[in-house]
Amino acid sequence: MKHQICRTVLAAAAVTAGVFLSACGLFRDTTDSVFDDAEDAIATDRTASNIETAQFEYEFDGGSSSATVRFLAPGNVRIDVLDGIDSAVFCLNGDGSSGWMFLRGEVIDMTADDIMEMHGALLQTIPFQVDFQDIFTNAELQETTEDACGEECNVIKAVFRRAPEIQAKLWIGKKTDLLRQFEVTREDGVYTMQYFDYRTYGDVTLPSEMFRFSPEGATKLSLISFETNIEIPEYVFQKPKAFSITEGDK
Repeated sequence: MKHQICRTVLAAAAVTAGVFLSACGLFRDTTDSVFDDAEDAIATDRTASNIETAQFEYEFDGGSSSATVRFLAPGNVRIDVLDGIDSAVFCLNGDGSSGWMFLRGEVIDMTADDIMEMHGALLQTIPFQVDFQDIFTNAELQETTEDACGEECNVIKAVFRRAPEIQAKLWIGKKTDLLRQFEVTREDGVYTMQYFDYRTYGDVTLPSEMFRFSPEGATKLSLISFETNIEIPEYVFQKPKAFSITEGDK
């Protein structure tokens, strides 16, 4: 039951934290070139290397719930979801191989297997810090293009390196090089994210509106704010002995 609740409440925030790829300059075939261009459309190598912290504020379904995503290099990620009795915190420490979760009054240790079962590699794909080749393998560019979110797109199919049974599909705009749609197929169904209204925040371009479709239903996410290189203390990523969502700890 806990895993079901967490997947429903946290997955939307997790996906928005993911699916933006860092430029690593390792790609050589046509598929890799498409990914290279998509990475540069979000942020250049220089911009990415200068980002040590990032904070995202999201609103779900017109304000019914909200989330704060915080990142501290090299691999600390924390997601705070405020959603009534289903409010929760999910945190990855250091290299992202372990962490903890707070839900329904309990602080629970998380292993790498727990993380993969609940959210897959998506939780580890924070902007500007992830190598595409660390996430996906067997990436193939389709010969034909498809329309997605109002733009003709190149389409790439791949699987997650750590979970090859999970299939992924990405739609990247031919003219803009921006990620327009991301789809994951798992045993429990298909999860899709669509990206609209890209805006530039400093030197970074991000979608300000996103729609998530899953077996549990549909969710609209709005990006309220995005900041980089702000002060984020390390203690917020440390597992607490006791915790209260109402206190915020934000």
